[in-house]
Amino acid sequence: MTKTGTIKDVEPNGLWNGLTKYKVSFSDGNQYTFFAKGNFKFSIGDLITYEVTNEEYKNAKIPQDQYKKETPASNDVAPNTFVNSQPAPTSFISKDHLIVKQTCIKAASEFNASRSNVDANTVIADAQLFFNFITQ
Repeated sequence: MTKTGTIKDVEPNGLWNGLTKYKVSFSDGNQYTFFAKGNFKFSIGDLITYEVTNEEYKNAKIPQDQYKKETPASNDVAPNTFVNSQPAPTSFISKDHLIVKQTCIKAASEFNASRSNVDANTVIADAQLFFNFITQ
């Protein structure tokens, strides 16, 4: 079933098979889970057309023709990476999600504090491991 709706809220909702799950709420009250490689590509306020793939589990997908054509830069980093990545716009990330990320950075910093020759990349890599464990 194809529907059209204006995005009211986008919230990350864990991982599944290497994809990030996003719970997307629409202004008409509908709410569906979308799966994405990396960040959700649409913003709050966007009017999109989507296809409901499983009404029972409230899953939906966005047809390819809805995506803007972008040429990737040669220095782009793989999507959904924690190290060396651009942060997602805060409208896509809930306050709770940010708190978990900050807590993982703090825990990784404390974990590595007594070690010698540890750089920021090691701390961030450890934080990513903690974050993945918590959100899966």
